[in-house]
Amino acid sequence: MKQLGDVVLPEGLVWSDRHDVAPVEQTVVRTLGGKPVIWVTSLSGGMPITLAAQSDAAWLDRATVEALARLAAQAGASFTLTWEAWSGVVMFRHDTPPALTVAPLWPGHDRFTATIRLLSI
Repeated sequence: MKQLGDVVLPEGLVWSDRHDVAPVEQTVVRTLGGKPVIWVTSLSGGMPITLAAQSDAAWLDRATVEALARLAAQAGASFTLTWEAWSGVVMFRHDTPPALTVAPLWPGHDRFTATIRLLSI
């Protein structure tokens, strides 16, 4: 089952960056003498999650799109994302707008493709 908050998501929805996440962050700066100073830390949250409803795999109906838009409009709100056997707390990724992108499959049609940008917390 795939679900965000109380919104049931279509089974064909794809988690496109599920295996692209790096759990380590590194910053490198150079001293005036040219030597590197390196800071490294493990990340325990803040991993990007991008869910995609593609035209050949999964479509969203108007009610689902409207429900997702209501969730995305809640500033600072967090939601439980259930993805098959995995479950975690997420929020919409408003730092790289838009957090929700929706396009009709055909003009005037009630089926949509979408990209949902979330952040694990």
